[in-house]
Amino acid sequence: MSELEIVQWAAPAAQALVGAMMGDLWGSVRDRFTGILSRRSEGASDVAEELEESRQRLLGAEGGEETRNEVMAEWRSRFRRALTQNPMLLDEIRTMLAEFEGDKPAEQRYHVEQHVRSSGGIVFNLGSGTQHNSVPGA
Repeated sequence: MSELEIVQWAAPAAQALVGAMMGDLWGSVRDRFTGILSRRSEGASDVAEELEESRQRLLGAEGGEETRNEVMAEWRSRFRRALTQNPMLLDEIRTMLAEFEGDKPAEQRYHVEQHVRSSGGIVFNLGSGTQHNSVPGA
């Protein structure tokens, strides 16, 4: 599995995790996330404790946008490490994300939009999926 593929799956996994932490269904999905992330060297109880600490940070007084971004970055990194060490986790992450996404309308599913501008230079933009590129004035 390439680093690009790992990043492409780690980001939405972290986004789903943080969304679940802030939602009413946390109790029902916490064990799935714990199971996926505890296949690394640390045990399930350590991962479950860290997940709860992150959730409390999000729900606590400091739970602003900055905290959300920090928690998301932390768990995105954890998913990257888990996928690097065990690429077989990808199937479980895909399944889990499909289940989370299946309940949302299409316009609320994961969507990445990039806007890149250049004045006379060369721009490299990397992504996957359907991309629509336009060059003003060309």
